Amino acid sequence: MKLYKLYLAKPLLVFYLFMLAAWVFAGLIGIILGAMAKFGSDGPPVWAFVIWLCGALFVAYMWLRIPFEIKIDDANMIEFRSILRRATVSPHEIKSVRAKRYAVGFVDIAHQGGRVHLLSQMDGFHDFIFTIKSLNPAIEIEGC
Repeated sequence: MKLYKLYLAKPLLVFYLFMLAAWVFAGLIGIILGAMAKFGSDGPPVWAFVIWLCGALFVAYMWLRIPFEIKIDDANMIEFRSILRRATVSPHEIKSVRAKRYAVGFVDIAHQGGRVHLLSQMDGFHDFIFTIKSLNPAIEIEGC
């Protein structure tokens, strides 16, 4: 079994999670205070905080679905684990591994069931690329 973990210091991870929660919390507080008319007639409207909350929830969802761990088990099944979801694929289901042109450090892994978006900042990431390429030589590798 091989295990690849996101290379990120725990205090920085806690800070990122705190910031995501703070954005969502700020949107909720804004909606509550706006609905109670605490901002007065010159204050921001409630719908502005609804938009803020939707944006904060979208950003939180996008970040929380990025895998922090990749595991290749003894049966050569690859598991991508994030806070919100877990995807297990066979190496033969993977079509391509591509670095995103518009976002440095991000990689997309396309497989038959969809895509996995991940950060290339993982311990042993190039070993992971080599391993899946050796298990399935048909995988297209670009920019990694």
